[in-house]
Amino acid sequence: MKTLTVFTTSAVLGLCLAATGAAAEALKFSTTGKGSDPDVVAMKVWEEYIEANSDLEVDVFDAAALVEQGKQGQALARGTVDAAYMSPAWFTDAAPQWEIFATPYLLSGPDHICAIRNNEIWDQMVSEIDDAMGIKLLDAAYQGTRTLNLRKQADVMTPADLAGMSLRVVPSPSNILMGEGLGANPTPVPFSELYLALQTGTVDAQENPLTLIHSQKFYEVTEQIVDTRHKVLIQFPAYSSRNWANLTPEQQQVVADGAAEAMAAYTKNVMDLEASLQETLEGEGIVFTQPDRDAFRSAVQEKFLSSELAAAWEEGMFERIANLEIPDSCKAMTN
Repeated sequence: MKTLTVFTTSAVLGLCLAATGAAAEALKFSTTGKGSDPDVVAMKVWEEYIEANSDLEVDVFDAAALVEQGKQGQALARGTVDAAYMSPAWFTDAAPQWEIFATPYLLSGPDHICAIRNNEIWDQMVSEIDDAMGIKLLDAAYQGTRTLNLRKQADVMTPADLAGMSLRVVPSPSNILMGEGLGANPTPVPFSELYLALQTGTVDAQENPLTLIHSQKFYEVTEQIVDTRHKVLIQFPAYSSRNWANLTPEQQQVVADGAAEAMAAYTKNVMDLEASLQETLEGEGIVFTQPDRDAFRSAVQEKFLSSELAAAWEEGMFERIANLEIPDSCKAMTN
């Protein structure tokens, strides 16, 4: 019996040490951005806030070092990573109603995103995605506005002018539908391969915010930006629900507060960058042209509103979001 007691005490001590080691393991935050991209900068703000206000440590893995684009939802649900960014395109299978935010020309800008964040629509979405995907959306940020970027200059005024062009899109149903609505041949290409695809002519065009066109140096392998401004991007800092349960209430509050601070910084960073980037890109030789934006809006939204994707939306949700009143506190963001 004495030997058994000694063994049990040692085992308990070992388990305690193991538990202590596990608790001390740094949280894993993942992003596909790299370098000075706004999503990396914001995630670093999040990391610094958490470490300054709690006993938690955070490791940020950028450039898709842990999780490739499109696999964030799976990694979060499994608890492989603690936090990552989620975009509406990745809600497709588990929470298809909320892919509505991937609809081009639905959102008008950062003040519109702010209004959603302060509306009951937000609470509904967060709850449904948590239940369906095992992911907690903690906040929302303005990621920029996607616009068309052509490898070679062309006269593009309406979707008809993109006929026959291969347009790189993110590989998801909503993005493929968007490419079709814009009038092009949607061609899924991993983001990590996009520069080479443009350089070699594998694709004729791509669409991204000016911030990424600049930071990824796509201006080196493209000639023109057709300023469609077809999609205002909303970015969600998300946390694994499985791993969230391992945090104390105090730690959860710090992580949530950190996400809010990081997303405010994200939005401001993107807005500041966009304000100056046309001049910067023109200095790199990019030609900006203005298309018939109403023609693009009509074509793309007709494509979406008559699609199977729209069949999954709650009745009237598109109109609720599109016509949402912007509070004065949100209007102040763009003034």
